[in-house]
Amino acid sequence: MTMTTGTSMTTGTSMITGTEGPWHLPGFRRPHRHDHADSLDDAMLADRAGRRALAISLAGLLVTAAVQAVIVAASGSVGLLADTIHNFADALTAVPIGLAFLVARRPASRRYTYGYGRAEDLAGLAVVAVMTASAAIAAWQAIGRLVHPRPVHELIWVAAAGIAGFAGNEFAARYRIRVGSRIGSAALVADGHHARTDGF
Repeated sequence: MTMTTGTSMTTGTSMITGTEGPWHLPGFRRPHRHDHADSLDDAMLADRAGRRALAISLAGLLVTAAVQAVIVAASGSVGLLADTIHNFADALTAVPIGLAFLVARRPASRRYTYGYGRAEDLAGLAVVAVMTASAAIAAWQAIGRLVHPRPVHELIWVAAAGIAGFAGNEFAARYRIRVGSRIGSAALVADGHHARTDGF
């Protein structure tokens, strides 16, 4: 009796786990792991990649904006001023995203049982807020120039700075969108689209 039961249990197990029998499901044969160390390694890799993307694109945009600021001072171009403001603002959006990466690394707590990953969603909203504020400042400067017109000098350099601004923004956009898509960061992707919009 005992041997029969043991045989029956063994047969039942093989039918469930999947080497033979009518209940064989191929997908159940692959081992399914819930190793926290693996997910932690993935999170650390994503966090490092995100910080690197922010740092590199931030440096590129700051250099672009600094060069444009010098030409704005020499030429008095309000159009280039608007582009420069946007570039500085785009560089500043690295701050809320960087903070989001730091907050997202915190472990789950009793209050936030699923962790702090949604911090990046809030960072995405901060990116939109910074973009809106920078556009408002540029619009105010343009209105002021319409009311109090001034001649623009060094038009060749203004055009060259505009092209450089587009190139810098497109570089930052491609890099941020690519890394953001790879690591699953909605905020980094949003910031990349912001940079591309600023370039155009």
